[in-house]
Amino acid sequence: MGKTNQEIAKEIFQGRWGENLERKRRLEAAGYDYDKIMTIVNAIAAELPIDEILRRAEEYDREHGLLPVEISGTETLEIDVDLSKYNSIKLNFVTGERVTTDV
Repeated sequence: MGKTNQEIAKEIFQGRWGENLERKRRLEAAGYDYDKIMTIVNAIAAELPIDEILRRAEEYDREHGLLPVEISGTETLEIDVDLSKYNSIKLNFVTGERVTTDV
């Protein structure tokens, strides 16, 4: 263990500890208190301006190849993505109105 909870919280914003259950598993395996660290993460997030939160989210998505795909002028879209590391998947289809489907 060696880093403070605050240092780990900053690393979470940098995407170094994964997402959701993977993050919890990794933090606890490294000897950290997940709940305490997430309290710090949430406090930091509450103080950040929304544009900074969005910038960080977009930066994380770009680094992990998760940016939205926008295609127009086609009837069929095929995308090959390894989804095995995710607990849930949310697909947003835009066809004049937004329809969200959880997979």
